[in-house]
Amino acid sequence: MVGVDGSPESLGRREQKKLKTRRVLKDAALDLALEQGVESLTVEAISEAAEVAPRTFFNYFSCKEDALVSEAAEAAADLHRMIVERPSAEPPLRALRAVIGQSDAISVAHADRERFLARQRLVQEHPPLMSRQLAQYARVERTFADALAERLGVDPDQDRRPELLAALTVSVLRVAMRRWTTDGQQSLYQQIDAAFDLLERGELTEPGQHDA
Repeated sequence: MVGVDGSPESLGRREQKKLKTRRVLKDAALDLALEQGVESLTVEAISEAAEVAPRTFFNYFSCKEDALVSEAAEAAADLHRMIVERPSAEPPLRALRAVIGQSDAISVAHADRERFLARQRLVQEHPPLMSRQLAQYARVERTFADALAERLGVDPDQDRRPELLAALTVSVLRVAMRRWTTDGQQSLYQQIDAAFDLLERGELTEPGQHDA
C-alpha cells in the first residue's frame, strides 16, 4: 500500500499521525480519570481534552474503558507479523524474546514508568478495567500461539508447543512488569531479559537456583 502521493513515506506519516492521536487520547483519558474519577469520565470529555471530535475517539476505542487499559491488544497484529518474519532457524522462545524487545507497547511503558504505574493502579482499583486488561492479555497470548503455530508449520489444536510457549511468554511479561512497577531498581527491559534468561537456561525447576 502507498500513500496519497504514491510514496511509502506518505503512508508512514499517516500511521505516525494515527499513533500520535491514539496516545493523545489515552493520555487525556488517564489524566481525566485521575482528576475526576473513572465513573465521571466521559468520551466527550476525553475528546475535548484531546482536541478531537467524539467520532474520532470511536475510530480508536470502543468505549472509555478501552482508552484506560494497557496497549497490549493494539500491538497484537504487529506482533504476529514480527514473529512470523523472524529468521526461520531461530528457536521459538528466542524469536518471542526478540519481538518483545522491539515492541512499541513495551517501549511506551518503559519510557514513562510513572504514567504506567498510575494506569495500573486505576486498573487494579476498578474491576471493569481489570476485566478488559485481562482480556487483552488473553488476546496477546492467542496472537503469540497463532504466530508460533504458523512459524512452526503445525496445527495448534494438535501440537501443544505454540500454546505453552505463548502462555510462558505472557507470564514473563506479567512478572517482569510487576517487578518493575514495585521496585524500579532494574529497567523494564532488564526485568524481561532476566525472566527470559531463566527460561532459556532451564533453571526454573532446579533446586537452589535463583535469578540475580
